[in-house]
Amino acid sequence: MRFLFNLAMLSALSAGTAAAQDRVSELEDNVNAAGYARRSRPACMGAEAGMGLLSEALTFGIGSGLTMLVDSFYLGDLPAIIFGSGMILVTPAVMAAGVYYGGKWTGGRGSLGWPMLTSYLSALAGGSVLLLTGACESAVTMCFRPPEILLYTAPLWPLLGAIVGYEISDHKATNKLKDKRKGLKQAEEPLMINLLTLPF
Repeated sequence: MRFLFNLAMLSALSAGTAAAQDRVSELEDNVNAAGYARRSRPACMGAEAGMGLLSEALTFGIGSGLTMLVDSFYLGDLPAIIFGSGMILVTPAVMAAGVYYGGKWTGGRGSLGWPMLTSYLSALAGGSVLLLTGACESAVTMCFRPPEILLYTAPLWPLLGAIVGYEISDHKATNKLKDKRKGLKQAEEPLMINLLTLPF
């Protein structure tokens, strides 16, 4: 009976170790979980930026086309209001998704959650700059006016935020794999000793 118990424990341990080794092998093979080869950091960030901008351009084109189509029904300013509101809500998510896939296809290990969060936070910051500038334009009294460079770059902030968020999540995922690899190496020696000393 004890023999069967020991055999079951060994099987469970070896299965768990094999699964962990499969995940850790991404580091040795320099690939991500999807099997895409890991590129250099500049190449990854270039792909993330390119995919983010492409996603944004496609969204803008589709949204503009739908607005013009609806506008042909003479509904006044309603289509423009809907389009503007939709773009404000959808753009950060679309850019984050583009950044995520750009990173994934160049071997990144990041998740979608971080770029989504940082893209929306950056969009909020950029929108605040634009609103503050508009308020200063119409204000009679003196107020703090943001530097012009912030005004012109504010529309790109969601993209930059998404890239930063993806890189953070990629760094965390890679470090987690490195910790697993270290744990496996430390566990290998005691496991071999246990195998040799088990009573059969």
